[in-house]
Amino acid sequence: MIDLNVLARVPLFGGLSSEELELVAAKAVRREHDRGAVIFFEHEPGDAMYIIEEGQVRIYRVAEDGREKTLALLSEGDFFGEMALIDDEPRSAIAEATEPCVLLAIHKRDVHSLIQANPSIALSMIQGLSRRLRETNKQLMDAVFLDVRGRVLRLLLDLDRRYGRPCAEGRLIDIRLTHQELANMVGTSRESVTRVLTELQDVGALGYAQRHRMWIDRRSLEEYMEQVGA
Repeated sequence: MIDLNVLARVPLFGGLSSEELELVAAKAVRREHDRGAVIFFEHEPGDAMYIIEEGQVRIYRVAEDGREKTLALLSEGDFFGEMALIDDEPRSAIAEATEPCVLLAIHKRDVHSLIQANPSIALSMIQGLSRRLRETNKQLMDAVFLDVRGRVLRLLLDLDRRYGRPCAEGRLIDIRLTHQELANMVGTSRESVTRVLTELQDVGALGYAQRHRMWIDRRSLEEYMEQVGA
């Protein structure tokens, strides 16, 4: 059985009644993926969208020279794969499980029937796409106008906004992050990211928790940003 409370936390379905959520749950298929499993590849036809019930998913693209660009890190309650269902184009990126995942898949024909019966779902999809487009535009602007240090600092603040929660040291960014994953997100080398993170450790603005989690002292981080002009 699919927990309706899980669906209710998904932005797509937040405004639906219990009866409507039950209709969504009836169309969802639970799928489990091991860490490192590819959920879909770029250029594949899109036949389903996905909701993350547990775990973490990375959305990324690979350049011709083999470099990877992470477009988004998604966790519980996030959805992905909806673009191909709206415009009928192939997948525009790769989706990979960065932790063991439990996903809820809803196939294209069922998504379309849900939209027809509940126009608010279509609006939520548009809002989700708009939010991701804004994030992409911000990444492009940061890449043009900020150096590596500035991009890393801005990214940490954004990750805290999305995934941060209070902890003894300050704010725990409760999502699995490696130096390489951060480098893929800001478009630089792992070594460059490591240098910036070491600087932040030295001033007490950042530290590490278990399971590849980071914590930040937001005040110290913002003071450091002022000092370096980021």
